[in-house]
Formats: sequence, structure tokens, C-alpha cells
Amino acid sequence: MARQKEFDPEAVLGQAMAVFWAQGYEKTSMQDLVQHMGVHKRSMYDTFGDKHALFLKALDHYTSRAEATFRSTVDSITDTRAALRALIEGSIEAGTEHSRGCMLVNCATELAPRDPEAAEQVERHFERTRQLLVDLVARDRNRRDAEALGTLLFNAWLGLRVQARAGQSPARLRRMAETLYALLD
Repeated sequence: MARQKEFDPEAVLGQAMAVFWAQGYEKTSMQDLVQHMGVHKRSMYDTFGDKHALFLKALDHYTSRAEATFRSTVDSITDTRAALRALIEGSIEAGTEHSRGCMLVNCATELAPRDPEAAEQVERHFERTRQLLVDLVARDRNRRDAEALGTLLFNAWLGLRVQARAGQSPARLRRMAETLYALLD
């Protein structure tokens, strides 16, 4: 008879996500993961696979949560400019918390350039986020420039995320973001 898991895989995955997010892929050792996740190494391998597989699952966990938050914000705020402001403000707050930046942007710069699986996952999330911003702009009456403006907003949003990781203050990021809101006028 197979032994039942003595831990909640979702909770443990969240702990792995936090370690990778704080330290990055390269600086995170298997010992760091075992220690922070509170599981035996064998159980971790049996449940998640190797470090790389665990990282990709943790990244997927992160992106699923981020996308759900984005979607919820867009769906709950009918005014386009107010929705964009809420998205950007949420990103600034999340990105400057503990100076961790955005886990996906961190992965895009650390691992994706040499890891095709990570690059594919980053690109998938980036495209879904870009499309969400295009859709947000498009709902503001009959904007013909929704594709271009949504893509511009996406790229600016990414820039803010990188700036947050680089240590820019929330106040400075908010000043930068004011220009974005004016684009919707």
C-alpha cells in the first residue's frame, strides 16, 4: 500500500516559490528548499521532481496567482483608467515588497536566456498579461489603437517591474506610472 503524503503539496509549493523568489534559481540549493519546505528530500523529489522541475512548478504557481489577481482587478473595476491604476499600483506594491521584484521578471533575466522551458513559461505569461492589457484598453469604447496601446502599456509595466527590482522607491515608480495613465485620455 502506498504511503499517504504527510504534507500539503500546494502549501509546500508556495514555500518553494517563496525561496526561489527571494534567492533566485541559481542561488537556491536543494538544501535551502528542503529546509524551507519542511519535507524530506526524497519526498520532494517524488512529488515535484528535480530542482528545475520544482522551479517551473513554483513559477507556474506564481503566475497563476498573479494572473488571477490581474483578472479579478480588471473584472471588478469598470473604469478603464481606474483599472489600469489599480493594476499598476498593485504591481508597484508587490514588486517593492522586500525588494524581491516580480518572480517572473526575475526569471526572465536570470534563467530564461539559457533555459528554453523557463523562457517558454515566461513568454506564455507575458503574452497573457499583454493581452489582458489590450483587452482592458479595447473596452474603453471603440479604441482603434487598443493593440498598440495595450502593448505599450505592457512594456511600460514590465519596465516598472524591473525598476522595482532594481530598488527604485515606490514614490518614484508612482511618478513614472502617472505618464501611463495619461495615455488613456
